[in-house]
Amino acid sequence: MSSFDTMCMVNDIKNEFGVELKAVDFLNNKTVGEMADYIASLCE
Repeated sequence: MSSFDTMCMVNDIKNEFGVELKAVDFLNNKTVGEMADYIASLCE
């Protein structure tokens, strides 16, 4: 995934869920499941 793609995803998640992420969050969560769990933990 390019850095542009990553920033687009960060923006999309912010718009959809109201969660502020950093690009490094994508590097730390390798799978969609891990990212989903991480986002869910921020929404609690």
